[in-house]
Amino acid sequence: MYKYFNKYSLLAALVAMPAVGFAADGGGSDFNPILIGLITLIIILLFGIGMLGSTLAQLGIAYKKKLKEERSSNSGAVKALLLLIAAGLSSTQLFAQDAAEAAPQVSKAIAGLPAIEFYMLMGTIALELIVMIVLMLLIKVMIRALTAKPGDEQAQAEKAANRIPFWDRFHSAVAVEHEEDIMLDHDYDGIKELDNSLPPWWKYGFYVTIVIAFIYIWYYHLGSGPSSREEFLAEMKRGEKEVAAYLAKSANNVDENTVEMLDEAGIAAGQDLFSKNCIACHGPDGGGNAVGPNLADAYWLHKGGLKDIFKSIKYGWTDKGMRSWKDDFSPKQIAQLASYVKSLQGTTPTAPKEPQGELYVEAETTTDDTAAEEAAPEE
Repeated sequence: MYKYFNKYSLLAALVAMPAVGFAADGGGSDFNPILIGLITLIIILLFGIGMLGSTLAQLGIAYKKKLKEERSSNSGAVKALLLLIAAGLSSTQLFAQDAAEAAPQVSKAIAGLPAIEFYMLMGTIALELIVMIVLMLLIKVMIRALTAKPGDEQAQAEKAANRIPFWDRFHSAVAVEHEEDIMLDHDYDGIKELDNSLPPWWKYGFYVTIVIAFIYIWYYHLGSGPSSREEFLAEMKRGEKEVAAYLAKSANNVDENTVEMLDEAGIAAGQDLFSKNCIACHGPDGGGNAVGPNLADAYWLHKGGLKDIFKSIKYGWTDKGMRSWKDDFSPKQIAQLASYVKSLQGTTPTAPKEPQGELYVEAETTTDDTAAEEAAPEE
């Protein structure tokens, strides 16, 4: 037993050496307790795999002796399994070295480690745990085969026949006819209490929540998980982007019925459009020339409200020499241009053209309270 343990422990140590080198080179810092802990756990699990492999090999030899002249294939299977384990662990460590070389390209870090290194170490630990579980199951099977007696097969068959299915055990509860066995001595006005245990599915679910709680604490409070403040700021930034996208979309949905006066930025954008496309007919300051009318006075050929101006720019007045700009400008740009033209009211152009059209007076907007007072009869 001791020589097998030494052999497989030496194999585990040799396989673990690349992982130790990875810990020294891939940590990225002078001392990282998480990295040291993970590497230590990997080495401990490798030694555990070596011990289990040694035990399984000796059980195979004992089982082979028990069968005497009958050739057993179990011993060969055990050796093949151990070779597969060694090859699998070696390939895992080779993957670890490749991942360590590629790690500088990954910016995200978990517990002070690059993400690829962290997940690679956790994957190695998970693989080792799976190997240990498989070895323990094989050892259990071998021990059962070695300790089996001639009459055990019939007993095992009876035990299998009386075995309760997993689903029933998962929802296990005391049958009604056996409730007297779990009846407590408490008696409250004829009402008695049963000592019923919680169903297994409830307990397992509770254990899972405990595990999740530890993972949550480790990730969000001890690891690199975002804090509530960071999540709030990220949500705010995402909300700002969504609002900006909505405003950009809604700005292009405007028409002559929904247009509203824009702010200074919108008027400035309209002025830029006007200087590039409209000064040939209306002059650089909106005073008009031989073709276009004066846009700064109170007289308009087709009304001077913001919606009227938007409509005139969009559809044009071909009989008056005003072309349609709906194919050249987006609804947002037409709204900017209309807002700028509207802002010219009351300005004094350098060479204003004579008034054309009719005097336009902006309708006064009244509140509901003012309208109600005006409509109320005088006493």
